[in-house]
Amino acid sequence: MTRLVAALAALLLIALISPLGATPATAASFDCAKARTKVEKLICNDPRLSRQDEDLAKAYGEALKVWDGKIAAYVKMTQRGWVGSRALLPPDMGQGGILCTDDQTALACLRDIHADRIAVLRSPGFRLGGVYTRGQDFLRVKPTPTGLDLAYQLADANTSQGFTDDAHPVKVATGQEVMSFPLTGTGPDACRLDAAFTADQVVLTQKGPCGGAKLGGWWMRDQTRDPEAELF
Repeated sequence: MTRLVAALAALLLIALISPLGATPATAASFDCAKARTKVEKLICNDPRLSRQDEDLAKAYGEALKVWDGKIAAYVKMTQRGWVGSRALLPPDMGQGGILCTDDQTALACLRDIHADRIAVLRSPGFRLGGVYTRGQDFLRVKPTPTGLDLAYQLADANTSQGFTDDAHPVKVATGQEVMSFPLTGTGPDACRLDAAFTADQVVLTQKGPCGGAKLGGWWMRDQTRDPEAELF
């Protein structure tokens, strides 16, 4: 009993002399003892951001398994792109693809983008996202925390582009692989695309004139392209 009391007293003493708010070096998904960048140090020093980093690592691991791992190359590529955009940009520079600025808003911004990325990776639409090609034509299906955005760019300059309203992403239910994308436009530009997804392709059925574009048929997934980076 005396040894137990002594042990408890020692633990209490450690708790009392530990710095207030200190976080363990293993709190994040990486070794905080090796943290070098300001982003890594912010993650290690902020308990909330550190928990988000752990949750992000778990969500990423789950995403690697979707479609039985058949799109793991795509998942890894998009995650590398996102990590690259997580750096802090000097406040007097343009964004250039970086999501947060190195100023007083940095911590709040990092918390926000981590929350968004976790939501994207865990969203039902993530497994459908990507860039799909048909010859020289491109179809971008971009996952967001609340759904999917779609845009296309065709080699034919007369009917080159179309897109959904990015303010209203198309909702996706868990396990859903067939859905409709209403594109912006009315009259001769009206367009709806019914899409059926598999791991490596999407089959489109065109409804409406779509401004003269011919979009129906098979589009193949390109795992080397990131829908976040592709600008149409």
